[in-house]
Amino acid sequence: MNTPAIHIQGLKKRYGKGDTAVDALKGVDMTVAPGEVIGLIGPSGSGKSTLLKCLGAVIEPSGGRMEISGQAIYDEGWKTTDLRALRRDQIGFVFQAPYLIPFLDVTDNVALLPMLTGMSNSLSRQRALELLAALDVGHRASAQVSQLSGGEQQRVAIARALANHPPVILADEPTAPLDSERALAVIRILNEMAVQFRTAIIVVTHDEKIIPTFRRIYRIRDGKTFEEAGEGRQV
Repeated sequence: MNTPAIHIQGLKKRYGKGDTAVDALKGVDMTVAPGEVIGLIGPSGSGKSTLLKCLGAVIEPSGGRMEISGQAIYDEGWKTTDLRALRRDQIGFVFQAPYLIPFLDVTDNVALLPMLTGMSNSLSRQRALELLAALDVGHRASAQVSQLSGGEQQRVAIARALANHPPVILADEPTAPLDSERALAVIRILNEMAVQFRTAIIVVTHDEKIIPTFRRIYRIRDGKTFEEAGEGRQV
């Protein structure tokens, strides 16, 4: 059996103490295979963002266990003292807004992360150009961020998330600002990249346009997850 890219057991998160404490996560279980894209859906306040922040090592859980590629990153406490390196090397992020650096061109926006890990400028830029070409924005490699359409900016953001070959990508409402055609194009790209790079991708979304595309869905409600089969509609 292949080692899951993401494995979560009994994950809990409590905010506050005493009578004012709020249990945002109450024992979440989740498994995502390499190369799989799953949807994480649920109403506002259900715990989606909290779960993503825990898995992304942005906030500390209150209990449970999280593994990436078979290695525990949290088990009733962080298993590493360098959370910045964990986020940089193991986890890619795609947000609702692209958050590209406006004074860098497209290539440097993607190449910056590998450079920060010690890769040479030339190899980092080569890696960036390969990703941009794979995402059909290679012709925009020298463009400034302000010259890109919304869909192009999101593709560059996906390239940046893939730049360090992370086993996990967390995508938080990545299609929210896009129309139907561009939203489905982003989901198609995420699926293609997941398969090509064996990356596990969790997509948090309220977007009814893309929910039918997932083969598996985790619905979060009252701090717990419930796995469902999705339609897996082709896009």
